[in-house]
Formats: sequence, C-alpha cells, structure tokens
Amino acid sequence: MKFEIWNLKYGIETVTETILYIDPFSGVSGDMLLAALISSGVPIEVIMDAVEKVIPGEVRISATQVTRSGLAGIKCDVEVVGGPEKRTLGGMISAVRGAGLDDRVAAASLEVLKSLGEAEARAHGSSGGAVHLHELGGQDTLADIVGVQAAIAWLNPDEIVSGSLNLGCGYVGTSHGMMPVPAPATAFLVEGLPVHSAGPEGEFTTPTGAALMKGVVNRFGPLPAIKVEGVGVGAGTADHDGFPNLLRVFRGSVQDAARGESAVIIECGIDDLSPEYLAPAVETIQAAGAKEVHLIPVHTKKGRPGVLVRVLAGLEDRDAVARAVLEATGSSGLRFWEVGRQVLPREKVVVSTPHGPVTFKRWRTPSGYWRFKPEYEEVRRLADQAGVPILKMKELAVAAYLAENDDGLEEN
Repeated sequence: MKFEIWNLKYGIETVTETILYIDPFSGVSGDMLLAALISSGVPIEVIMDAVEKVIPGEVRISATQVTRSGLAGIKCDVEVVGGPEKRTLGGMISAVRGAGLDDRVAAASLEVLKSLGEAEARAHGSSGGAVHLHELGGQDTLADIVGVQAAIAWLNPDEIVSGSLNLGCGYVGTSHGMMPVPAPATAFLVEGLPVHSAGPEGEFTTPTGAALMKGVVNRFGPLPAIKVEGVGVGAGTADHDGFPNLLRVFRGSVQDAARGESAVIIECGIDDLSPEYLAPAVETIQAAGAKEVHLIPVHTKKGRPGVLVRVLAGLEDRDAVARAVLEATGSSGLRFWEVGRQVLPREKVVVSTPHGPVTFKRWRTPSGYWRFKPEYEEVRRLADQAGVPILKMKELAVAAYLAENDDGLEEN
C-alpha cells in the first residue's frame, strides 16, 4: 500500500512503499511460501476463503509451529478430504475461472497454472488442456497457488523482491521414476531466474514453488534497505541435520521524500577509440537504458591518455547496458558494482511564454524549496523560431515560470 503524507512545515509529499522480500536460502515450495505468509501475519481465513471458492469442501488447511534444525517456523498442511484424485491442467484452470475469485487473485493464479502446465508439457512432450500434472494435479497444488495469491493480495505490497533460489541437488523420486534435481519442470520454470545449489542432497525448489516465484516476484536481488515491520518463517517437510529447511519472508517499508533505490555502476577504460566516436558511443549506451554516462579523462597503461567510461543504470537494465558498453566502445571487458541511489520525487509543469509553451522539470529539496529547469530542446526550438539567443530564451522561460509559480514554501 502507498500512503501520501503531507508535511505541514514544508508541504513535502512523502510516499511510503511496502516491500515483501522472500529469502529462499533453502529453496521454496508452495506450502513453504504459504506458511511463511501466514507466519508474517496473513489470517489463515483469508487463504481458506479463497481456496473454498475454487475447490469447496475438498481440503482443510492448518498451520502449526515446528522446528527445523533447531529453528522455529510455521508448517502449513493441506489435508485432502474430498474431490477427484487428480485434475488435468484444463480442469484446474476451469476450477479457478468458475470460482468467483477476486479478479487479481484469479488472474495471478491462472498465470501460475499456465506456466506450470507449459513447463510440464515441455518436460514430458505433451500439450493442451489435457496436460497431466502428475504429482502436481492434486488439491494441494491448487490450494497452494490460490492461497498464496490470496495472501499476497491481502498484504498488497508495492514490490516483491527475492534472493537467489536454492534448487538443491541429487535426485528425487517421481511417478516416472528417479529424476535429477532440479526436476525437469523446475528446470524450465527457472529459466532467466538466479539460482544456486547449497546444502545436503534433496529437492529444495519444487515446480509449484518455482512457478509461484516466477509469477509473483518483481525482481531478484539482495534485501533492499527497508524498515522491517514483520518476519514470517515457513517450514518445509524435511528436517535436515544442520541445514534449516525454512523460507523467510520480510515485510518492510521505505518512507522518505527522497526514496533510496538500487542501481549499478558500469565502467571501463578506453585508450584506442578516436574522439569522434565517443559521442555516438554515449548515444548508444543511453539508448540501452543508461541513466547517466560520464567520460572522464584518465591515464591508462603505459601512460597513454584515455577516457574512463562510467555509466549509471538501474539493476533491471544492467545486462542490456553492459552489452551496449562493450559493443559501443570495443572494450574487451568491464567492471560493475551495485550502489545506492537517492532520488527526489519529480514532476513536470508547462509554462506559457510569449513565444510558446515550455515544459519545466521540478523537484522539492528536503527543506521544501522548488528547484526547476526548462527542457533544453524546447527552449532551443523556441529560440530558433524567434531568432533570439538561446540563453535569452531561457531567461524569458524562467521569468514566465516564476510569474506563475511560487518557491514551494507555504510561509512565503
């Protein structure tokens, strides 16, 4: 949930953003994620109400405290008390569609089911609604998927972030016999996601867990800088000696007029690129999503003059920007590291001048004053049309802005 707070002294708008961070250090399954969300404060009734709409009278859900390697967590059990023994993918999708769920919960549940079905089809060479989910076709799978989506809708976080998925290692027994870990369906589901393997042999991330993570997580990375407001701990079935089979969920918030963000610095040194090619290189890097591109004069190896290409990019754009740096500069390598970034909320206002409208970007400083500047391209266009120097047109635009807007402080 986002809350807008009005600062009575400065009139600064402050935004609270809620973050849900999932820590799958011991992998993730549907029941572990469900248990962690219950442990973090979601009423079990919220989950049960949603599940009952989909498969009425077919399951009972309970949550009990257990220990795993000496650490406490909540174990969520789904007891089947009715309904068919198995459902096809098409049957599960029909059950969700006809349940009358909240639109958000229904849509998110269907997406997870579809991705789960696609992975199973790739693993077993089948297709269509008749795909058999084998171990995943039971009521517990539907309960896990719908229950998790209902719990997340109740928490309503602005962003869900997760750490790398621990897949486990070794082999797991299935209806098809022994399969390598990760199971074939899980392997397809984690395509594009960060994964690792740690701990004893076993299947730590299940297909349902992987499908849920792929569906609900907005981005993967380290725990963001947040104010922790709650921690949930979900337990898996196995109790490994010396390796707690637990999944942690952190609920937190970021509340500040200048919100902290994660970004990445990418840089490389260049000493063999002619100056006339640097400008188009910068344009290429900016087009790939870079927020800033700096060319810094440096001395490279053997005392040769060169430039340090330093780029600021969002974490989500890191790979694309890194590729652009390598392509545009011809460098054989680069380095990058994650940094914090603080950004003041910005807005745009349009100001009328005698020569036409000009858009201004503006933002409030922490003390409450407006800082502002006109868009360069618009000032330049009006200056060319009017036949006046660009600096004169900028002065006219700023004068028009000040005539229409105050400095931001209520007492003034």
